[in-house]
Amino acid sequence: MNFKKYIANFSQWSLACLRLALASWHGRIVLLGLTAGLAYLVVWAPRVVTRAAQGSAGAPFVLGCLAVGLYQLWTNRQAIAQLQPTEADRAMGYLMIFGGVLLFPFCRFDVWPQAMLWVVILAGIAVSSWGPSFFLKYRLPVMMALLTAYPRPAVFARTVWRVFTPNDWLERVMAQAGAFGLRLIGQPAFADMHFIRLPPDGSVAVGEPCNGFSMALTIAATGLIMGILYNQKWYKVLIMMMVGVILAMLFNIPRIMILALAAVYWGQASFDFWHSTWGAQIFSGVLFTVYYYAVMAVIKKRPKRSQPKAAL
Repeated sequence: MNFKKYIANFSQWSLACLRLALASWHGRIVLLGLTAGLAYLVVWAPRVVTRAAQGSAGAPFVLGCLAVGLYQLWTNRQAIAQLQPTEADRAMGYLMIFGGVLLFPFCRFDVWPQAMLWVVILAGIAVSSWGPSFFLKYRLPVMMALLTAYPRPAVFARTVWRVFTPNDWLERVMAQAGAFGLRLIGQPAFADMHFIRLPPDGSVAVGEPCNGFSMALTIAATGLIMGILYNQKWYKVLIMMMVGVILAMLFNIPRIMILALAAVYWGQASFDFWHSTWGAQIFSGVLFTVYYYAVMAVIKKRPKRSQPKAAL
């Protein structure tokens, strides 16, 4: 492959797009919004890379959503170009872009306000370029933009979860399930709050990173995306998401069991292996493989046809 040729072609295409954008006021305003996006990219990209290096399942999910969204925009680029905004739509979009750009320098203190402003700027670009009908006709790219704007979407969902559930509720449930699983294989384990006790003096705490919530959220969102991509009915999409949540929680139980045994009996090196990147990716890989076949079974299942009644 001639990479120099590809780089040269890409450079020429980029310069042509830049000249075209600078040729009109609309293009200049869109470039202004994209400049704020470049400033946010400097914050967004390192966090995604760091999460991926730590073995987070959310990082590949974010990158996958981004790829799906961009692919959908590219494949529908000709139809999108036919959408025409009204003067009111264009004015509203410009107001959103200018507002987001003006507030952006004052929101550098944390990632989440920058993510919110980036979503506002993207929405302004879409409204001013194609009108509000873009959001109805191309819901998948819009959803991908919302899911990928914040490098850690699970953080927001986890905050909402804490508001509506008792303190450490899921951690206690996972501790009870892990202790029950250990008793099934002959270990004298019992759960004490969110701790798994292994007499005489061994114990391990089931913390928030190990309660299965992040993986359940990731795989439920994966089911949502697959349901949309395969044009499934809403009830099938819900089934796919629920199957993902159930599988994530079930797979989290043996992971907790292994971590408990490693912490108490197998040594620190073994615990670090199963608790860090490699151990997490092993469970994630097996889980996603099983989930893929389960989703395919849901997609391929056809509703039963009613049998014609026999004539009297």
